[in-house]
Amino acid sequence: MVPGAGQIQRASSNPISVIFRSIVGVFIGILIILLLAPTVLWFAESQNSAKIFSHSKEVLSNSVVSGYIRTNGIANANNQMVCYENKISGNCLYYDYELEELQYTVKDYCGKLSENQKIIETKGQDCHRDSNDEEVCEQCYSVNESEWNVVKSENKFSAFSVGNFKVLNPDNAKIVGSDKYERQIDVNHRENMNYIKDGVNLLVAGKSDGHVISDGGKKKYLLVSTKDYQSTYDYLKSQDRFIAWLLRIIAFIILLVGYNLIFGPISVLSNFVRKIPFIGKFIDGAVDSIIFIVSLILAIIHFIILWILIMIIKNIIYIAALVAVIGLGFYLYTKFKKK
Repeated sequence: MVPGAGQIQRASSNPISVIFRSIVGVFIGILIILLLAPTVLWFAESQNSAKIFSHSKEVLSNSVVSGYIRTNGIANANNQMVCYENKISGNCLYYDYELEELQYTVKDYCGKLSENQKIIETKGQDCHRDSNDEEVCEQCYSVNESEWNVVKSENKFSAFSVGNFKVLNPDNAKIVGSDKYERQIDVNHRENMNYIKDGVNLLVAGKSDGHVISDGGKKKYLLVSTKDYQSTYDYLKSQDRFIAWLLRIIAFIILLVGYNLIFGPISVLSNFVRKIPFIGKFIDGAVDSIIFIVSLILAIIHFIILWILIMIIKNIIYIAALVAVIGLGFYLYTKFKKK
């Protein structure tokens, strides 16, 4: 509940409940360290769409080849399809249209205002105890908050042919190099659309039975690109690298938060030391700093060990082959040395 104008609402701090929450936090920290962080890091090291694409076999569009292939040619849709209400002249092979509306919501809010929030009325203050058991107060308001929301969307991808190959069910295809249409309709409405025109030259990769190219799953996914092979590969490589680093950072943050939660009870207990005159705050601050530094060091070590284990598991076949080659080489060397 937001306090009325001129009122200050204070939240009481129950020491027993704070300690209990910190103990619960220990178990949560252990769980996210042991389960969540490894899962996120595993997905980070599994971003290999560019590598998979590079394994596709290049063939002519008028050939009859099966397997995981890629080919270039002029795309011809099976059925004519306008580019969503003729937003773009001519027919489209694919489009993804969105209409956005600027919508307003009146709400109570406490804290720092953002650009999309306009003050209707200034109210009282909301006060609570922070992690150091100090009172922190925030100014409260009644605000009119604006936000762009999608009110209409439509996505279509027509089946099409490239040379002798038919491309079926392209809805789940990876799309590279689509064109962009954007328009501000009025103050409160705007629209945008990604699209590929019919009749353009496309690079298509996917699982082929000799006549039909389709989605063969994660290892032989369907891809449609308006770019050439190298540009498509570079785009996928950049995308893989970005997602991998984003997930690695998330995994590290999870480890850091997890270790901080594990040391939570110590931090809570140190808060009671703050009541000691003059030196209490310094002792509590020192304890919190030590907890953060120790958590940071443990998170770094844990991340490195976890990353090495994941890379070993993912490359176990290559490592086993390398060990076998080294072992065979050592055996032959010792055998010939004896002779």
